[in-house]
Amino acid sequence: MKKILTAAMLAAISCFSTVAQSSIFNNPDNKSYFGIRVGGDITCPGKVTSGNVGLSVFKNGGGIEFGGIYNVPVVANFYIEPGLKLYYDSYSVSKDWLDQDDVILNSLSIKKFGMRIPVMAGYHFDFTQDLKVSVFTGPELEIGFSAKEHLKGQNISLSESVYGDEGGMNRVNLLWGIGAGITYQHFYFGVNGGIGMLNMNSESDVKFHESRVTFSVGYNF
Repeated sequence: MKKILTAAMLAAISCFSTVAQSSIFNNPDNKSYFGIRVGGDITCPGKVTSGNVGLSVFKNGGGIEFGGIYNVPVVANFYIEPGLKLYYDSYSVSKDWLDQDDVILNSLSIKKFGMRIPVMAGYHFDFTQDLKVSVFTGPELEIGFSAKEHLKGQNISLSESVYGDEGGMNRVNLLWGIGAGITYQHFYFGVNGGIGMLNMNSESDVKFHESRVTFSVGYNF
């Protein structure tokens, strides 16, 4: 009886291992596909630092992104996923920093429009034929087309570019992304964060970084 039970248990474990390897970790039906994505951003500008001093000048903001991805299987369920997206984001200066030099300001915000080029490497776990869970990470290049500083106060309303020699802000950012997603049939939902790695201030003695969290939905073709 013990030998029969042992043989049955080994057979069950072997069967489960085979199914898991073939479906969860190594789906033979993997193929390349295009997908569209729409996301809501939470912009997270970091502290403005100079030397050992760091000040919380900016508040978190929001924005949207829209674009597409191309998912390419490499081996087993490991994949590479480049993409191209357009974004429109904004954040503002904390009210504690608005009233300076006898000038009373109501608001000061920065609004940006540009494109993102993520290149993610990930792995998906195929729990059923319809349900997949993926984790991914990789670099994301962000290029700003335009960015304006909007200032409003008593008897004053001003809008000017923050790019260029007089603007003080760099046009290009490089972020390191990490996230996870769920795919059900052709529909996708994901959450990812991007950690800004470049100084966004064009003045070398003052630094700050821009990071981001994005909640996205999409459709895979």
